[in-house]
Amino acid sequence: MLGTLYNVITVALGSSIGLVLGQRVPDGMRKVVFSALGLFTLFMGVDMMMDITRPMAAFMALVLGAIVGHLIGLDARVKKAADRLGKGEGAALVQSTLLFCIGAMTLVGCMQDGLLGDPTVLMAKGTMDLFSSIFLAAALGRGVLLSTGSVLVIQGGLTFAFATAGAGIPEPLVGELSGVGGILLLALGLDLLDIRKFPLLDLTWSLPLLPLILSVLDALTLPF
Repeated sequence: MLGTLYNVITVALGSSIGLVLGQRVPDGMRKVVFSALGLFTLFMGVDMMMDITRPMAAFMALVLGAIVGHLIGLDARVKKAADRLGKGEGAALVQSTLLFCIGAMTLVGCMQDGLLGDPTVLMAKGTMDLFSSIFLAAALGRGVLLSTGSVLVIQGGLTFAFATAGAGIPEPLVGELSGVGGILLLALGLDLLDIRKFPLLDLTWSLPLLPLILSVLDALTLPF
């Protein structure tokens, strides 16, 4: 839970700073900061990808996850819901919750913290949210500060769920899940740098599919 608590503090602090600054935050500064965040996310993703020992299983999980995700269409639905929201405290709360809690980095970070007791990804995410919450609160108002409750409940619940299930997950599988999570972070970094946009919520289906794919490959005694 350390990563989630840190994230709650950073969102609360960043939102408070943004409310004080108001509209005085320049757009050019926002772009430079998000470029730095994107580069660091790329580094984290590449580092985690080194945990993959069965690359074909990871490849199959990503492809099948993308297909399942596209058919369900969660990424597109969430983006449409956010686009329909106008300004106002309630809209700002929902938009901030979507940004801070619904995404690949949240899922990967909670998985790392819950299964391995490693809050590194969530603490990096919290630092990123510190800066993004400044710009959001400056533009949208107090609703961004209220989203700290959403971060606590959603990320805390996910971390607890992974920690509860962790005792029954073999250590090699944890490493493979971490590696696929790194690929998702790599995609997020490219997204933040405006190099390429990915349907990240659709791709996260690769994580729950990976254990099933590995089980099938092991049952068929395939070497990859």
